[in-house]
Amino acid sequence: MISQNKPIATSLSMATVKKLSVAVTGAVFSLLVSTSKGEAVDAPAVNFPKITSPPSGEAFDFPEVKSDPNPQRILFAEGEQISFLKTSEDTGGKYVLMDIIIPPGGGPPPHIHHRSDEWFYFIDPGFTLYMGDETYPDGVIPGIDTPKANIHAINAKPGTLFYGPRDHIHAHQNTGTTPARELVVLSPSADTDKWFQAAGLPITDSSNPPALDPSKLASAISTGPNYGLTLSSNFNEFVQTVDSNYPDEMVKDNHADELIALLSNDTRQVPEPSSLGGVLVFSIFCAISILKRKHKSVSKVTTVVPKTTQNYSNQNNQEKMATCGIQN
Repeated sequence: MISQNKPIATSLSMATVKKLSVAVTGAVFSLLVSTSKGEAVDAPAVNFPKITSPPSGEAFDFPEVKSDPNPQRILFAEGEQISFLKTSEDTGGKYVLMDIIIPPGGGPPPHIHHRSDEWFYFIDPGFTLYMGDETYPDGVIPGIDTPKANIHAINAKPGTLFYGPRDHIHAHQNTGTTPARELVVLSPSADTDKWFQAAGLPITDSSNPPALDPSKLASAISTGPNYGLTLSSNFNEFVQTVDSNYPDEMVKDNHADELIALLSNDTRQVPEPSSLGGVLVFSIFCAISILKRKHKSVSKVTTVVPKTTQNYSNQNNQEKMATCGIQN
């Protein structure tokens, strides 16, 4: 809040200093990890703390969601392979759904979403989730203009759902020895998918992904504030302490009903006719649909049914589309 006794110009300069500090952090990080031209390098280590916490969380039946059979895929800064199953355009900005495969030891460093709430659905074993209790409004950076955060760690069971409210610092890591898969939902989207895409490298061939570019993490850090994101370049930049006392209420209160309602908006249900008039209307609807198919191609869709990374393939994940009960 701007004090009435302070000149507006002074307040604006302070806000500018905060943004510049984030940009400088990204620039310094880029300089530290830069390599000779054309040389492929590994992703910089995040240095997650070694915290052991009993796996927790009840199994969650993730709803079936229809998406493009060939979603855009990118390689992100820490080696994550991200498939955008639902984009801002698909949902009118209501949410973004991402299918993410994280390499062993990988995962995003501590960061804060100021415009979106987030759900994490961990499909494979090996994930550790870190979450803080305190809130950090947009423009407040832990370790710069407020003390560093104290956060909790928990090892997640496969098939469990966790909720991350906006303005809370969080991170997660694949602590296993094999790539691990998760689904992430951000609501509202706040164009976060566009930020990911701008800071990532397109994957055109899943069998031959591009080489990692460490400078992309610096780009993500510097552009994050434009999308309501505050990001760190390493684990300890925002975090003071980590413990294994993840509150039970944070485990149980995963806002599952809210997520189901959000995703169910994409479900198109055909009402059952209860009278002759209903049958007539339904028949007309089918006839119009069939005529449209003769003049306009109908995009095929797939159903997202979470599987483990061991038996998951984007190329083989196809579903026949039914129109008025007729299979294509």
